[in-house]
Order: sequence, then C-alpha cells, then structure tokens
Amino acid sequence: MLKRMASTIAVLTTLGIASTSVSVNAAPARWEYQGVASTGEKVYLNLDSINLDQRSRGYFFVYQIGKDRPFAYTPCDGRFQVAGPDGTVFGPFMKPQSEATQKMLGRVCTYRAR
Repeated sequence: MLKRMASTIAVLTTLGIASTSVSVNAAPARWEYQGVASTGEKVYLNLDSINLDQRSRGYFFVYQIGKDRPFAYTPCDGRFQVAGPDGTVFGPFMKPQSEATQKMLGRVCTYRAR
C-alpha cells in the first residue's frame, strides 16, 4: 500500500507542479476556488489531481491553501489527511475547520472527470 501511495504521490505531485510550469504538450491544471480557510487563506482544489483509490474507495488530491500545495487523501467520511514533508507519510486524519475545506472534500468525493 505504501508503494502504491508513493507512486500516486509522484504522479499527483507532478500534476501540481505542471500547473506552475509551461509545457507545450500539457494543458494547465484546472484549479477551482473553494473559499477562505479558518486561517484566512484562500483554498483552491486542483480538479486534475483527483484520483480514486480503487482499494479504499477514497480519493487522493492536491489543493492549495495560501502558498502551500499539499497532497491529501480522504475516505469521503468528512475527514482528510495530508502527506508529510517527505511525500510518503500521511499525518493524522483531520476534520475540516472551515466551510471552504468542507466544500473541497465534498467536491473531491462527488467529482467525475470529464
């Protein structure tokens, strides 16, 4: 499971980075505004990063809060966890502290790719 998470992180991190660089063949990532976090920072969700984990039926995704772009996972039960600084270890599950984060989790769990 850890190997699979690490490879998924690598793919999604690449998607998150692609949004800040210019590539002739790659379309820019689609970021959707979610609102303001309890910290006062704006929250955006990278729609192109949402990825269903077939095994757990949860979702991996990348979001932006302020200048940070964490990689996260949600089992779609109102909780989420963020990848650690090394990109492979997840922190404890958290509950959203703002409407923006709640909206983000709802969007992740109901999103269907085009």
